[in-house]
Amino acid sequence: PYVGCRHDCLYCYAPYVTKRPRAEWTTVLARTDLPQVLAKEIKGKKGMIGLGTVTDPYQEAERHLLITRRCLMEIIPHGLSVSALTKSDLILRDIDLYKELKGEVGITVTSVNDDISRMLEPGAPLPGKRLEALRRLAGEGLNAYALIGPLLPLLTDRDIDDMVKALSATGIKWVMLDRFRPRPGMFDDIARRPGGEEVADRLDKAHRVEDYRSLESLLRRKFSDRGLRCVNAF
Repeated sequence: PYVGCRHDCLYCYAPYVTKRPRAEWTTVLARTDLPQVLAKEIKGKKGMIGLGTVTDPYQEAERHLLITRRCLMEIIPHGLSVSALTKSDLILRDIDLYKELKGEVGITVTSVNDDISRMLEPGAPLPGKRLEALRRLAGEGLNAYALIGPLLPLLTDRDIDDMVKALSATGIKWVMLDRFRPRPGMFDDIARRPGGEEVADRLDKAHRVEDYRSLESLLRRKFSDRGLRCVNAF
C-alpha cells in the first residue's frame, strides 16, 4: 500500500533492498489505486497475500487513506489468506475484517524498553501500545504473533526477560525470530543522523561480538518454558 515508512527505524533494511536513498525513506508514497488494481488481479488467485513485507501497512497515512483496509475488503470475497505485519496499533481498527479472513496478524516487538524503542524506532508506536494490540488481537481469537525482528544485539538479560514476560502475558501462542542483518552503508547512514554516531558505534560493536545462535537459543528456551512456539522468519 505504501512506499517508504514514517516509523524511521534505524535498523530498517528496506531502503537498501529497494535501492531508495535512506534519507528519502520517511517520505511516504501512497499507492492510492491499489484496491482497484487488486480487484482486477486477484481473480483466480490462490494462496496467501502478505501485507507489510517491506513497508508498514498501518503507518499514519493509513489512518485517513484507508488503502490497507480497502485492500482487505477486496480480498474477503475471494477467500484468500492474509499475513499482515505492522508496528502499529492502528491494526485494531480492522479487527472486524480480520475476523472474516484466514491467515495471521503479526506485530513487531524488538524490545519492551521505551528508551531503546525511542532510540532505534523514533517514529513507531511505543512497545506498550504494541503489546496491548497483541492482547486485543489474541483476545478476539485471531492467529496473532509477535515478530522479534531484528534480534537486537543491545538487549541485556533483563531486557530479554522483560520482553518474554510481557509477550507471554498478551495471550499469543507463538513468536517469530529474525536476525539483525546490517546492510552495506547502514552504520554510516545511522552515524550521519543527529546524535547517531554513538548509536551506530554501539550497534556495530555489538553486532561484531554477538553470538546469534546463543541469543536465539536463549529466547527459544524462555518462550518454550512459557508455552509459546518459536519459528524463524527467514
